[in-house]
This record gives sequence, structure tokens and C-alpha cells, in this order.
Amino acid sequence: MRPTPNGKRGRPRTPTSLKLLHGEKRPSRLPSGEPVPPTLPVEPPAYLDEDARCEWERLAAILKPMGLLTAADVDHLGVLCTAIVHHRRAVELVNRTYPVIAGQRGQEARRHPAMQVIRDQAGLIASYGARFGLSPSDRASLGVVGPVRVGGYDPGDELLD
Repeated sequence: MRPTPNGKRGRPRTPTSLKLLHGEKRPSRLPSGEPVPPTLPVEPPAYLDEDARCEWERLAAILKPMGLLTAADVDHLGVLCTAIVHHRRAVELVNRTYPVIAGQRGQEARRHPAMQVIRDQAGLIASYGARFGLSPSDRASLGVVGPVRVGGYDPGDELLD
């Protein structure tokens, strides 16, 4: 097994808030003594550009009602929002041009450099999105059955509006 980014082996633990959100009630499966971040206002980091700030607002509207965004998560969500914007911009660039470009000085055609940016940012999106329970595989591994309501919020309500 390869070490995870935080140096630990194996699958990262599911945050208690996600376990509770998905209906876990058995005390033996809920950790005791888990640090709880203070309830400070959650504001987007100052380094986000306008597009990343829009992504922040979009994701924060989903994560806050679920209890998955705290002051301790601000920079992680900032990285995710920046990665989403960089990925989108690289895809738009490739769409305006072509995935294969002519090489310099008579060289053969080569892959557009933005294709690597797309791949790198997609990896960051998958990694950081999973930390917030945003990837489909992460949700599936949590075993959610039926709609989840947290404080009157039902994610399916947005689809019906």
C-alpha cells in the first residue's frame, strides 16, 4: 500500500460529520475525541480570483448546510476551486485550438501542453473533491441509502427547482 498524502497508510478515515450525515448511529463506529474546529465565519480565501470565488460560492452553498465546511477547511476548498477553474480554462483553450499541435522546427505533431494541465487539475479535483464527499465513488463507498436531510436541507430539492 502506498502512503496517503498525509503520510498514513490505507484509506483515509471518513470524517464524523460525513458518517452522521449518512446515517451512522452505532457508537462503536463513531470516533471519540475527534477535534472539532471552532465555529468561526467561513469566508473564501483572498487569493481566489473571480472565477474561483464563484466556484467557492457554488460549493459552499452545498457543503455548509451539510456541515462539511468549517473554518479549518477554507484552504482545502480554495485549492479545489482553483483546480476547477484551471481545469476549465485549459479545456476551453484546447477546445479553441486542437489537442494536437504542430511541433517546432519541423518536428512531428505533439500533444497540446494544456492537456497536461487538464490531467493534473483533474487529479486535484478528484483528490480534494473526495475530501468533501463530492466524488461519485466517495459517496458510493459511504453507502448512503435514500435521501439525506441535514437541518431541513435535501440535496435533491435543487434538481426539482
